[in-house]
Amino acid sequence: MNALLPDSQRTAYHEAGHATIGRVLTLKCGGATIKPNLKEMTAGKTITFDENDCDTAWRERGKWRPEKSLWRGRIIAFMAGAEAEIEFFGHCDGGDGHDRNQIALMAEELPAGIDWHTREPRLRAMTRMLVRRHRTRIERVAQALLTHRSLSAKNLDRLVGRSVADVKVNAPDWWLAKYGKTLKT
Repeated sequence: MNALLPDSQRTAYHEAGHATIGRVLTLKCGGATIKPNLKEMTAGKTITFDENDCDTAWRERGKWRPEKSLWRGRIIAFMAGAEAEIEFFGHCDGGDGHDRNQIALMAEELPAGIDWHTREPRLRAMTRMLVRRHRTRIERVAQALLTHRSLSAKNLDRLVGRSVADVKVNAPDWWLAKYGKTLKT
């Protein structure tokens, strides 16, 4: 394996962190792989859909959240890879450069008045707490990735036990007006 790419075990836990925490936060997520892509210089990949897809998935389920919640959730999901490495291996070997770039871009989308230099450590602390709380789920996903090397969104949803499908309605008037459906209680 290329010396620039981390070992598969570290990659599995990194990608499992993204996949698990994204689902715990009920973001719309896709599959994950630990198959290296030498052309892209990546050791693995986890799909977390963009903010519009996540927002649409929530709204279709009758969930309304402020825009800043969406950005914070996505940032936490991107931070979860490095934080999972730290939790399981004691440190991150710097395989999160792409994640950090994406986090910086998302931070620019936070509402005006939010100081990123004070917010970033708080979000990292929250991410660490979530990684510790869901350690067993992350480990389960990592072991499945080590066995199968790639997992579909459906398999990950089942392994984690959470997904965007678990979103609870909190905006029934808006949802009924838009979709004209009866809510199940």
